[in-house]
Amino acid sequence: AIHGGDIYRNRIKIDFSVNTNPFGVPERVRKALMDAVEDAGRYPDIQAEALMEALSGWLSVPKENLACGNGASELFAAIFNALRPKRVLLPVPSFYGYEKAAKAAGSSLIYYEMSRENGFAMDAGIFHALTEEIDLIFLANPGNPVGNVIGLEMLLRIARRCLEKKILLVIDECFIAFTGEPEKYSFLGELDAFGNVIIVQAFTKLFAIPGVRLGYLICRNAELVKKVKEQLPEWNLSVFAQKAGVAVCGESEYVKKSVDFVCAEREWLGQELAKMGVRVYPSKANYLLMETECPLYEKLLERGILIRDCSNFKGLAKGYYRIAVKSRGENEKLLASVREILQAGKRKEGEEGAGCDAGLQFPKKRVGDENRTLRADFQSQIEYVLPEEIEKHSFEIISEELRGKNITLRPEEEMVIKRVIHTSADFSYAQTMTFSPNAVEVAKKLIVGGADIVTDTNMALSGINKKALARYGGTVHCFMADEATAELAKERKTTRAAVSMERAAQIDKPVIFAVGNAPTALIQLYSMIESGRYQPAFIIGVPVGFVNVEAAKELILKTEVPYIINRGRKGGSNVAAAICNAILYELAR
Repeated sequence: AIHGGDIYRNRIKIDFSVNTNPFGVPERVRKALMDAVEDAGRYPDIQAEALMEALSGWLSVPKENLACGNGASELFAAIFNALRPKRVLLPVPSFYGYEKAAKAAGSSLIYYEMSRENGFAMDAGIFHALTEEIDLIFLANPGNPVGNVIGLEMLLRIARRCLEKKILLVIDECFIAFTGEPEKYSFLGELDAFGNVIIVQAFTKLFAIPGVRLGYLICRNAELVKKVKEQLPEWNLSVFAQKAGVAVCGESEYVKKSVDFVCAEREWLGQELAKMGVRVYPSKANYLLMETECPLYEKLLERGILIRDCSNFKGLAKGYYRIAVKSRGENEKLLASVREILQAGKRKEGEEGAGCDAGLQFPKKRVGDENRTLRADFQSQIEYVLPEEIEKHSFEIISEELRGKNITLRPEEEMVIKRVIHTSADFSYAQTMTFSPNAVEVAKKLIVGGADIVTDTNMALSGINKKALARYGGTVHCFMADEATAELAKERKTTRAAVSMERAAQIDKPVIFAVGNAPTALIQLYSMIESGRYQPAFIIGVPVGFVNVEAAKELILKTEVPYIINRGRKGGSNVAAAICNAILYELAR
């Protein structure tokens, strides 16, 4: 599934998979919907005048700065259709709707993966990803499915960076009210200074009317709002949506009562789950992201309780689940069911050596024969594969897991990324590997034309298939360990990596640089390119580390040199060699 709320194909008693207000539809709104039945036989107001007046007054925003849609999703699609951004930056994990809208408009997606260790919170690494090549970035505040928030100071820094780089910033604030402090986290009060920012909100979650479908956007750039409106169909707002929207604009007391309850219940629910050994991520929304090895989705579904399986969110995997904060009675039923499931798993573990306790990744030792039990458990997991079939089988596993994560690779880049995953056992490369246009084909032509490869480590030199390269007249070089390099570096008070790049520039033929360790090598190449002293034929930039690594990679992305870069901190000499070999093996095929 790509969304929660699939109550139509399951027998459900309680639905925790959608994050609507546990207080249900306000009575005033319910009455407005009933009254709208009388208008069902006529067309709705094509200008939605009453709704726009009510919304403008409620938000203190001029009508020309507002647009309403059939839910937030229609507005996301309209934004893409109006602007047709070529490259879209998407921090993940995040709501699938952004990706869907981008793909429908033909936009290329660049994923910024937030780390589990940091609670999937936004960090300063995002600024390295905000380059001139990006046309649009989507942010959710609070995030979905995690529920964490981006502080206003961080949002302002991002907005200024986007303004500087001419990037449109779209902020999804559909759950902002549930923070209990919207004035602290919402960007609404800062919009006057930023014509490049669009805020999207919705009545769906706060007023428990997902079946009505009503969202709205706010932007101080009236021309931009007009462009978005031109992409909306006429009569996109039903008489029910318009009447309900007018009614909710006066529901301040309902909002306060709901938010106060949700904030308190969210903390209690999270604490109770944590007591059971379930990892719960901090949230400011009306939902919680939890992580456990127990197959809770399937086990709870057997009991008529539906939660959101988050395994198909980019950046997440099997074992992540999202639950809505509901009424105390419903929350207690959920907790009781989770407790029983986990306890049953522990009992089964005691009987069979396997369970689903969140804190247990390996079978418990048994007194007297623990070594034999562990040996048997691990032996049962071993696959017996012929040596010549191991690589083939590994790639089959990689392909299967990519499909399971809903990750589709571009055909021309597929084998490079798969070989890097094969080398590192790290699927995050599927989202961070970045290619210049036709990069693999360009590299192939260079190799066929006899290009040499220069690496920054002897480890990468050892890993590259030199025999395959020699078929086309190419050689692999590494100048890092040469005495001449060390002497020059000492004399110039610089790094051996920088000197190695200068020495490589003296090779009288096209050179492919494969940098897997030293960011200073990339920085030196950038300096040589910018000064006009040297033009590499191709750069594979995948250094690993913490100091200057991300910035060095971003510098290469600014050049006109064809490249394969892995954004972020990850990489290494083995990854650089794997990329070279993937291209060589593709040529052999």
